[in-house]
Amino acid sequence: MRTLPSSDWWVVVGGSVLLTLQNGLIISAFGAYLVVITADTGWAPGVIALGYAIVQLGNGFLSPLTGWFCDRVGVRAVARVGTVVTAAGFAVASAVTDASHFVGAVVVIALGCSAAGITPLTVAVVQTMTERRTLALGLLPTGIALGGLAVPLVTWALDGTGWRATFLGVAIVIFVVGLVASSALPADRSRPRSEAASGDPAAYGAATAMRTSAFWLLVAGHGTALVAVSAVSLHLVPLMTHDHGIPLATAGLTVAVMSTAQLLGQVATGVIADRLDKRLLAAACMVVQTGVLVAFATVSGVGLVVAAAVVHGIAWGLRGPVMTALRADYFGVGSFGTIMGWSAGFVSIGLVVGPLLVTAVAGGTGGYPAAFLVLAAVTAAGAIAFLVLRRPRDPVPGLARPRCGEAG
Repeated sequence: MRTLPSSDWWVVVGGSVLLTLQNGLIISAFGAYLVVITADTGWAPGVIALGYAIVQLGNGFLSPLTGWFCDRVGVRAVARVGTVVTAAGFAVASAVTDASHFVGAVVVIALGCSAAGITPLTVAVVQTMTERRTLALGLLPTGIALGGLAVPLVTWALDGTGWRATFLGVAIVIFVVGLVASSALPADRSRPRSEAASGDPAAYGAATAMRTSAFWLLVAGHGTALVAVSAVSLHLVPLMTHDHGIPLATAGLTVAVMSTAQLLGQVATGVIADRLDKRLLAAACMVVQTGVLVAFATVSGVGLVVAAAVVHGIAWGLRGPVMTALRADYFGVGSFGTIMGWSAGFVSIGLVVGPLLVTAVAGGTGGYPAAFLVLAAVTAAGAIAFLVLRRPRDPVPGLARPRCGEAG
């Protein structure tokens, strides 16, 4: 097997660092922000939940536009602009005194997160690497898991200095570290070396892919998974602190443990996924996540909640990279950026629905238990979507593409 040039793997490293910043200081930390900001300002929890949803919405709905810019100016330039915009958004948010102004600052953060987020970074890895692509896709989002390890630092900063000083510090860290990490990304749109030499092996364009049932079943399965992922990311800390009386610092450590489990799952997927039926692996992970959500709704005590969070992290980590690998297996890489961008736009509906759904249901008489049971029903539907998913027919007769269990 050809040894990959070190520059290929530096793309994975740089992208992983950017995802560490985004998840650790923004996505996973939003639950802690919700607790502290609402206590300090008296704003309704829905304001912070709306801000979280906006960030998730931007990461998805702006993906087609982000991919278009990546194709024309390169991922590096797009990620650098996104880094600067994100840092500026946090700096502005640290100084606002009105809830509407806070939401406006979060819109700026969302724009930056989209430009330096998972979709363009995934496109960079897929277009740069051919061999061990699934392993690379498994290692790239380790930044998401590692970001969860930063949540205890965020909670300590919130306890010690307040949310405004913490936001300003986050802006500085994102600006400095983000610009350094983005330098590892490709400056121009790249294509895998073997494919550049032999011609594009993919016959699927975005329009053709979107006419297949496989595209939409992947959207359904992936989207329902993200309903649960986004909801747990935002509401696990409030669930532990409000419903179980667990200290904020302990809740933050639980998020870190969950993220460590997710990291282990992602690495395992990179090693084993090409030897398994990715479709069935995704379905199994969804079944496990359904059980975890039922556990969140019914168990009590720190130990059981932490155990459920660990299982959730493992299932999340195992499933995540498989989503991207399945799309590359089914549709090829010739139009992968556009296909991935549109896919992310559709599945981001799940990212938005999850936290808002839990906020709405938890506000009723059933509280968090009822909300997490509703989430369990959603993920069960996602498991069914993966079970009925099948590879689409080749649009060009005789075109050979790798099977689900092969590298792709």
